[in-house]
Amino acid sequence: MKQLNRRVALTFSLLLTACSTQSPPEAEPKLDQGYAYPQTERQQHSQNYHGIAVEEPYRWLEAGHKASVSQWTSAQTKFADNYLQQLSANRFIKERLAELWNVEQTTAPIERGGKIFYLRNNGLQNQPILYLQEDLNAAPKIAVDPNAIDPTGLTAMVDFSVSPNGRYLAYALSSNGTDWKTWRIKDLNRQQLLDEAITGTKFTNISWYPDSKGFYYSRYPKTDNGYDDQESVEVYYHSLNSDQHSDIQVTEITEHPGENPYPEVSSDGKYLMLRVQQGPTRNAFYIRPLNKTKRPFQLILEQQVGNHQYLASYDGHLYFHSVADGGLGQIIRVSADNWQASEQVVAAQDYKLQSASIIGQQIFAHYLDDAHSRLITFDLSGKFLRELALPGLGTISGFNGDTSAKQTFFKFSSFTQPGKIYRYHVADQHTSLWRDEPLPVDPERYQTQQVVYRANDGTRIPMFLVSAKDTLLNGKNPTLLHGYGGFGQSLTPAYHAEFMAWLELGGVLAIPNIRGGGEFGSGWHQAAVKHRKTVAVEDFVAAARWLIDNDYTASDKLAIHGRGHGGLIVAAAMTRYPGLFAAALPEVGLYDMLRYHTANSNALGWQNEFGISSNDNDFRTLYAYSPLHNVTYGQCYPATLISTGLQDQRVAPWHSYKFAAQLQYAQGCPQPIILDIAKDAGHGTKNPTWMEIEQTSKQWSFALNQLGVDWLKKLPAE
Repeated sequence: MKQLNRRVALTFSLLLTACSTQSPPEAEPKLDQGYAYPQTERQQHSQNYHGIAVEEPYRWLEAGHKASVSQWTSAQTKFADNYLQQLSANRFIKERLAELWNVEQTTAPIERGGKIFYLRNNGLQNQPILYLQEDLNAAPKIAVDPNAIDPTGLTAMVDFSVSPNGRYLAYALSSNGTDWKTWRIKDLNRQQLLDEAITGTKFTNISWYPDSKGFYYSRYPKTDNGYDDQESVEVYYHSLNSDQHSDIQVTEITEHPGENPYPEVSSDGKYLMLRVQQGPTRNAFYIRPLNKTKRPFQLILEQQVGNHQYLASYDGHLYFHSVADGGLGQIIRVSADNWQASEQVVAAQDYKLQSASIIGQQIFAHYLDDAHSRLITFDLSGKFLRELALPGLGTISGFNGDTSAKQTFFKFSSFTQPGKIYRYHVADQHTSLWRDEPLPVDPERYQTQQVVYRANDGTRIPMFLVSAKDTLLNGKNPTLLHGYGGFGQSLTPAYHAEFMAWLELGGVLAIPNIRGGGEFGSGWHQAAVKHRKTVAVEDFVAAARWLIDNDYTASDKLAIHGRGHGGLIVAAAMTRYPGLFAAALPEVGLYDMLRYHTANSNALGWQNEFGISSNDNDFRTLYAYSPLHNVTYGQCYPATLISTGLQDQRVAPWHSYKFAAQLQYAQGCPQPIILDIAKDAGHGTKNPTWMEIEQTSKQWSFALNQLGVDWLKKLPAE
């Protein structure tokens, strides 16, 4: 009854009324589209938002479980396949992508429980394999091979956690790209799986009890119909070798309504903390002694705009990476003797603190300076130790360990360098190369520049430009403008085989660090949220105009691309400025901004980013830029390939269905509108290699065709 009442209250709080009939709308003038798109029923359905009636003829496409929607998606898939397969560049691009993907990729090793763990893909394996070594000189052994679990590659290992004593490995499997995870536990000593499976989880971490006999985790409430992801998660404790049904509940929904608590055991094993998330960019921390299960949790770090991240405990203090409202990030610590007071250890610098870790009693601070990595070490009092010299303009990852560690590993990559892995010796602060991953092309052929352009309001926006060194500024270069601009996420230089393929085909790659991202701290993110969301769109459009004004490209040679929030940016840009681009490639994006929050509780948690249509002021902002609601009948839009995954539970695929249907209905010229639905894919974070190659070959072939590129002349010489 509690859940029913909550939903009823939510429904009434929207202050909406709706009606739906099967009668057709009034006929509109026939358009010369050049394509016979699959037929899509336009129902007379409208929704009243704060006195404004909004037509929603494609609401029925949200019911993905219905046969009518399945029939519609099948027709769209057939149409897309017929169109994309006739593009002559497709097969050749696919073959070259396979060659570029065929590079060994290894993550920076992690030491846990006296063992060393890392993920490695030999190049074309569908999923990376988790290896372990007893020490650096020992032969690697397979810990988990997802390719053996599922030869199709559709099952991915999306997370893992090792017990403090190094005996047990908990790992999470996800199938068909879904966010739902099933955790399994492996006894590494006996090389056996334990019987239990932990289900009902999506974004939870595993936090082990110090004795390695169990762990804390968060899962969704279980109902007669399965786990309910319309609700918030609850924290549980699981004892090894027991059924999940006997797990001990630690928190209930009523304690943190509308928020999601995740457990973290302090590194000294003394405390249990709750990291309570309100969406992806705000959290608070609560704490209690680990062995005082009846004691209530006490707030130690309040919720603010920007997250706190627990680092480690040492000498009676808990260390956190903290981002205050609008700040660049700092290191603070809280005393076990006085939870109410925090002390600054490392003050905010002139650039963003991207992440931090504490290893061997040193603080490793990873900064972003104009969107590329710098690494500075401090002692635990905040005294500067040194800055590590990096190979160039790129991105670092890794730096895992604990306060007793004697070494750690990190990886450096760039747009034209797959990766170099380094070993850092804590005692003498010495760095040595541990592994080098060569590129199957000559990186000296390409250059990476960082330019600066001005947004409409004069704000300085940096942008990475990657191209062949002999690129001419003649306004004729096929250019891919890629963006994201949301949730405080940063776009930094890193190797992607798909971008390298674009460069090989004579293209220019442009990646602007638009507002809404996190490249310059919380303030950069907050500059493009809610009522200011269109700032990110306009920054993206300003990048396009700069590329044209500076003779890198022209409108008829410009394609735009983005995933997730980047898909929203691309869709909003093309509906606002349809004549500025030749091709648009939005992937797994949000396009119905009036109803994005109805998909699940995760989407409902994005209110801090977008606002919500039940609020009058938010509605007017959302309605003004929502791509679905800003398609004009008879307008000529760029050639558009909309990509989505049928199993996507992060951003519901019906966003793509409705946007494609509206564009196909309204398109006023013979530029194609194609909807590509990957039936075995989700949001795309752990797709198998074959699927990534297939998807990219479709996109680049589509874009090159629209940009009029003679791709045969662009292929690299044998």
